[in-house]
Parts: sequence; structure tokens; C-alpha cells
Amino acid sequence: MSLDPDVAQRVQSLTLSARRAVEGLLSGMHRSPHRGASVVFVEHREYRPGDDPRLLDWRAFARTDRDVIKRFEQETQLRATLVLDRSGSMAYPKDGKRSKEGPANKHTHAATLLSALAYVLIRQGDAAGAALFTDEVGDVVPPRTRPAHLETVLTALAQPPEPGAPTDLRAALYAVAERAGRRGVVAIASDLIDLQEDALAPIAHLVSRGHEVILFHVLHPDEIDLPFPGPTRFLGCEGEDAIDADADAVRRSYKREIEAFIDTSRRRAVAAGARYTLARTDGRPEQQLSEVLAAGRRATGSTGSPGSR
Repeated sequence: MSLDPDVAQRVQSLTLSARRAVEGLLSGMHRSPHRGASVVFVEHREYRPGDDPRLLDWRAFARTDRDVIKRFEQETQLRATLVLDRSGSMAYPKDGKRSKEGPANKHTHAATLLSALAYVLIRQGDAAGAALFTDEVGDVVPPRTRPAHLETVLTALAQPPEPGAPTDLRAALYAVAERAGRRGVVAIASDLIDLQEDALAPIAHLVSRGHEVILFHVLHPDEIDLPFPGPTRFLGCEGEDAIDADADAVRRSYKREIEAFIDTSRRRAVAAGARYTLARTDGRPEQQLSEVLAAGRRATGSTGSPGSR
């Protein structure tokens, strides 16, 4: 599958300020490059010219007849898992793409945000991978550092949503936690439309395992403002029955409910230790990246500027 041109264009147009924000967060998470008594062995890799011969694992050579060196936790690059919601609701509005006429659909916007992170990570020599989910984790791209790996990650993120596919955030994020391995970055882009009360519980699990969790809550302006006039038929995106309602009559109560949903999602994410931003699809991805990456962790109580809401 070729990379969605709209996603590619958004990634290429990422501004310098957003790149600096991403690089600022990531550089702060890198471990010391110096070895010490507390280092922990994590894996082997192939020996390359210029590597310190003292790191050669002779026991592994005796078993496999291959020259490999030991890598330690303090020496590994940052690893990031980029988690994209591909459930049916992420396709709203159908075939919507960012243009002068209106905002992108949720999937395109979410893919752009995560693609920007992948671009910066791999360009600076860190490892990035992707995990796509609906009610379960589907395609997984393991984190790699090779420059050519960027195209693999972007192609995965560009896969369209699955029509009618339901969402199970709790199951999917726990599965991601099991695959994410050691400490790193887990960036999630989702509309969080899941009626389970404990849908965001896995965030605390990820944080407890040493991960920096970034949550992009991706919503379309239509979902926030309900701008439709008069009698309207609302079609379910994930197998729900259609609902006929007078949008003008229900708008006030609807907006109270959606504001409560956004606020609850934010509070739960921040309480679990994540960085949260409401990523409206009519907003600029580079600004939303800067806001969420500049936001403080739970210790500071900051969740980004009000402009992200």
C-alpha cells in the first residue's frame, strides 16, 4: 500500500517549531551513553566496524558462529510505539481530507500527528514502530532505527480505518503494553469513543513500566459543536442503529455531554501520568504537537494550553 499523499504532505510540512518541541522531549528522555556498574544487558546486535571489540560476546559466537556485541540499557536508543485507532468512527467524515473547505477526517489527522513523531524519531537515530487497533491490536511494526524504516512506519499509519469496526481501548492498550517492552515513548491517537469506564486504565500500567505516554484525543468539530440544522439522521460508525433527532433541540444537552466526556478523558489520562491534548481536526498538527510535548507531567498538573481545547 502506498503512502496516503495527504499524510505525506502534512508530514513534509511539519514546521520547525514542532520539530524542536518533539526533539526537546525526546532528547530529555535519552539515557546516559556512559557505561557503569548499574547497566543492564538487554540484547545482542551484529558487530559493525568501529564497535568496541571488548563488547564482543564470545559465548554467543561459540554458539552461533556470528560476531555479535552486547548492548546495555543505558546505551540503547529511545524506543517509541505509535498507536493508531483504526475503528470505524475514525473515518468520520467519510473521505474527508484537510482542505480550504474544511478539516480532515479523524484518521488522517491522527496519522499525521503520529507520522510527524516517526519522522523526527527516525531522522535523529531513535527507534520507532507502530501498532494499529480496533477492538484488538492488528498490524504491528516493531521499532527500528534504519532510515528506510520510516517508509514502513508511515505506510502502516496510512492504512484506512476498518468500516464498522468496534473499539476496545482497554484490551488494545494492554496488548500494546505487553509489546512495548522496556521504557520508551508510547504515543496514542484515538477519538477515545469507548463506553467502558475503565477504557483508559492501561495508561497507568504503561506509566508504571517507565513509559512516557502521549495521548492525542482526536475529535472532529462536528462532534463537539453539533452544527447540523433541524431534523437529522445520525448514522452509527461502529454498527450502532441510526438515530433520528432534531439537532437544534438537543444541541445544548449534547454539548454538555461532549464537554463532560472530553473533561473526563483529560482528567483520567493526566491522573494516570500521561500528556494529553484535545487534537481537533481543524487545528494545526504542528501546534498540537508543540502543546502536548510542552505540557507538564502529573507532578506539575499542567495539561497544555487552553488553546488545545
